[in-house]
Amino acid sequence: MKQKLILFTFSLIHVLGLSQHSEKEVRDLINNAPEGQLVVEASRMLQEDYYYFSEILVDKLLTLKPESSNYNYRKGFIELYSRNDFEKAIQHLEKGKLSVDKNYDMYSAKEKSAPTDVYYHLGKAYHLDEQLDKAVENYNLFIASTRKGSVLVAQAKLGITQCEVAKKLIATPKSAKVKNLNAPVNTEYPEYSPVVSLDGKSLYFTSRRPWENGETDSYRDPKLNNFPEDIYVSILERAEWVTPTRIDINNPQVNEATIAVSVDERRIYVYQDITGGGDIYYSDFKGNKFQLLEQVDLKGINSEYWETHCAVTPDGKNIYFVSERPGGYGGRDIYRLVKLADGTWSEPINLGPTINTANDEESPFLAIDNKTMYFASNGPTSMGGFDIFVSVRDDQNVWSTPINLGYPINSTGDDLFYTTTMNGYKGFLSSFRKNGNGEKDIYEIENDYMGVQNVIVLTGNIHTLGDEVLHDSAHVVLKCKSCLESYMKVPLRARDGAFVQTLERCSEYEIIFMKNETEMITSETFNTSCNKKYEEIYKEAYIGTYLLAETIFDKETGEPIAGVKVQIRDGKTGQIVEELVSNEQGKIYSNLLKNKYYGDSIHYVMTYDGPKYLKITKEFKQQLGRETKFENKVYLDRNKVGLELTDIVQINPIYFDLDESKIRPDAEIELNKIVKFMNDNPTVKIELGSHTDCRATKGYNLTLSNARARASAAYVKKRISNPNRIYGKGYGESKLVNDCGCEGEVISDCSEDEHQANRRTEFVIVK
Repeated sequence: MKQKLILFTFSLIHVLGLSQHSEKEVRDLINNAPEGQLVVEASRMLQEDYYYFSEILVDKLLTLKPESSNYNYRKGFIELYSRNDFEKAIQHLEKGKLSVDKNYDMYSAKEKSAPTDVYYHLGKAYHLDEQLDKAVENYNLFIASTRKGSVLVAQAKLGITQCEVAKKLIATPKSAKVKNLNAPVNTEYPEYSPVVSLDGKSLYFTSRRPWENGETDSYRDPKLNNFPEDIYVSILERAEWVTPTRIDINNPQVNEATIAVSVDERRIYVYQDITGGGDIYYSDFKGNKFQLLEQVDLKGINSEYWETHCAVTPDGKNIYFVSERPGGYGGRDIYRLVKLADGTWSEPINLGPTINTANDEESPFLAIDNKTMYFASNGPTSMGGFDIFVSVRDDQNVWSTPINLGYPINSTGDDLFYTTTMNGYKGFLSSFRKNGNGEKDIYEIENDYMGVQNVIVLTGNIHTLGDEVLHDSAHVVLKCKSCLESYMKVPLRARDGAFVQTLERCSEYEIIFMKNETEMITSETFNTSCNKKYEEIYKEAYIGTYLLAETIFDKETGEPIAGVKVQIRDGKTGQIVEELVSNEQGKIYSNLLKNKYYGDSIHYVMTYDGPKYLKITKEFKQQLGRETKFENKVYLDRNKVGLELTDIVQINPIYFDLDESKIRPDAEIELNKIVKFMNDNPTVKIELGSHTDCRATKGYNLTLSNARARASAAYVKKRISNPNRIYGKGYGESKLVNDCGCEGEVISDCSEDEHQANRRTEFVIVK
């Protein structure tokens, strides 16, 4: 993330920032300049870390002399340190190794050999490729052949030590599973610095992908040709990470890199190198967006030296940060600030030699217990580059000896920015490994042995229902009489009202869900256990009002009907719970759901009685969820002669056993619907018509249908007032509804379903 801001001038090229014009000048150079000038300009660029421009010239030189050890050395060096592509680097560095000269002159076009440094870089490439014996061999060749005083000797010796560590860890792999997140999180561009929310549902990370509209094309890094760093967030939905969204604070001209996110995700910490030293900034989420970045103003964090990372403990009482300031143990060290009783912060405290080494320590992250720290170190106990380590702070603020998380979590390359979910069994890191998508990728780590212990975590949500919007001041209050902190105000994640808070053991809590600063939603009390196991407690509340509304229409004309009496009964007890009358627009509005809650099961029986319309009854069954508005349409039929009731009353086919007219139990269920309809509509007179298919003789079918019609009508007569209001009539096969006739010598080829359509019972209003 840190960039050296060194500007220099050389013949024909003025590298004052990347543009199409400056790249054009470089490409003009390769078409017109002699080999000697190409070597000089490529060397100058390489020494100033302008890898992208230098590589353009080196590629040209390789077309002139493809077997040159000098030019292959340069190409391999650029592949290794600009893109971490160790596999391609090995191909070129092996050619560079064929001719080595201690007196290497990188500015001479006559130089055919590579410097002795080629052994170190080849060792590094093999180290990254996990060809550890070849790595050690080349590290030793470098140490034996290089000039005394080379700054790379110490790195080569460290590399040898790390190779031995790698051999041991690879030989005894952990049971953890490492998975590349792939698209849409990882792309062909670098993705790194992941920060996962404690509930595992949000993933913030840094990416160098271009903006969709090309706004970042003019601001590519002139040294590596990378697009600027931007911060993205992806949300976990149905166990899949959705397409990441670029957050509001990104500027197409500036690098912004994630380093930490608060528990409620309302503050994000960002690394920026605006001043040249590298500092830590933050942005707060207000008004439905992240605000402009502000520099962290706590005394002692940002200095004139390089600060790269920070992490706030979940309880908000400690801040850990990384600094290259003098007075440490070497390289970058991890420091800690403690929030004092009066609300102020302590001076920075170096974590000491147990954590910090003569090398670099990076990217601290504190687990939900506020004591377990994951961090990266590139010291002698690493497999190579940065590895992830874990250490635990005891009550006396003494850190345990860091433990390397081992293989395959760690690799022989740089493994950084490890963050975990609440229980510790899932984490995320960034790494460059074989078969990745881009120069760096984000990986998901699943394990069954790094779970957090001795912590009780309260999680939950305030859910919004329907069109309800979560107020920015909505929060949760926790009260505990026996706790050190008797009152806690817990903020919510703006996106979904989620919250996370650690609790004390053996305690009684009251949780109060607040819609805003003054309005309470609900509250409840609960107790925490006294054991020392990890435990999660989930609590939730809902805001929003359910509504039951209906509009009643004339089925034939589609016009709304006023004056319809609607009686609503409890589906279990049968008691009347509400009576309504439709207005001029045919609408009714029920109050029954206003005091209902998410998850409640609703069962009402609703009767509609309109003047000149058939009285009908419908059931309303629903388990209440996120949908809050139930706006139904009800259609009533006019009470008129000739109306067929099968669909109106929703009667299923009435079946009889073969050659029988006895009413079966399943037929009773359907006939009971007619009984209810006739009792609801006491002026209606009905003909119950029974029909058969064409099979058997006409006479037989007429006799059978008459028997069935009369038996069905008799069943209804016994159960209604004035039994003369219904009679049965058999029609045999005289009114087929399709072309399935089969009299005389005609043999029907109709299907059984087609014959069944003719075997029907109809209920027609005759008065």
